[in-house]
Amino acid sequence: MKTIATSLALLLVLGCASAPMTSSESAGASAPSRIATNPNRAPDYILLDYPNQIRSYDYSGVGVRGLHVRGTLTNHGFIPAGEIQGNGSFCADGKDWLSLADLTVHTASEGKNPTAPYILGCASASGFQPASRTVVAQ
Repeated sequence: MKTIATSLALLLVLGCASAPMTSSESAGASAPSRIATNPNRAPDYILLDYPNQIRSYDYSGVGVRGLHVRGTLTNHGFIPAGEIQGNGSFCADGKDWLSLADLTVHTASEGKNPTAPYILGCASASGFQPASRTVVAQ
C-alpha cells in the first residue's frame, strides 16, 4: 500500500511540474494554452518598482498603479503577455536589464548578455525603471 501511495504521489508531482503555477484558462486545456497571451487576461504581474515580486492581478477593478508587466507565472519563470502597462517615468539611456525568468536586475557593467524574456532600462536603488514599453520576448 505504501508503494502504491508513493508511486501516485510521484506521478502527481511530475505532472504538476510541467503545468503553469497559475492559470487563466479552463483546467482541461493543455499547459501551453493556459499561458495568457492577452495582457487583459494575464493572472499575474510584476510591478517594476519592486521587480523581485510576482503578484496576482486583482480583477475587482482597482487595477495596478505604476509601470508593470502582466503575464503568467510558470515553473520556467514569468512569461510576459504583452508590453509594459501603466503610468510612470522611463529612463533615457537604458543599458541595464530586468530578467523576467528569474526576476533579477543586471547592470551593463556586469558584462553579461541578456536572455529573453527581459526588459531594458536602468537599475536603481528603488527598483527598475524601463527605457521603453518594450518587453523582449525572444
